[in-house]
Amino acid sequence: MSETAAQAYARGIEAGKIAIRLDHHDEAIAATNRVLDRTVEISQTNASIVQTLSEARVTDAATRIALADAVSEARDASEAQASKAWSPAARLIAALGAGVGVLGILWAILSSLPNL
Repeated sequence: MSETAAQAYARGIEAGKIAIRLDHHDEAIAATNRVLDRTVEISQTNASIVQTLSEARVTDAATRIALADAVSEARDASEAQASKAWSPAARLIAALGAGVGVLGILWAILSSLPNL
C-alpha cells in the first residue's frame, strides 16, 4: 500500500516530535553528567579534607599525650624534691652559712661603734 501525502506528512510531524524530544533528553543527560562530575569533584575534596582533619586529630592527640606525660613527670619531680629530707651535709652547710652570717652582722655592728 502506498502512503498518501497526508499520512506521510503526519508521519513526518510525529518523527519530528520524537526527534525533538530525544534532543531534549540528550541535553538533560548531558546536564546530569555535568552535575555528576561536579559531585564527584566535591566528594573527592571532602574526602581529602576529612583525611587531613583525621591526621591533624591524631597528631593533636599525640601532642596532648606527650604534654600530659611531661607535666606528670615535672609534677612528680617537684613533689619528690619538696618531700626530700635535708641530708646531713646540707644541714651542716646551712648551719655554717647561718653562723657566718651572724658573725658578719656582729662584726659590722662592732666596727661601726666609736673607739673608746
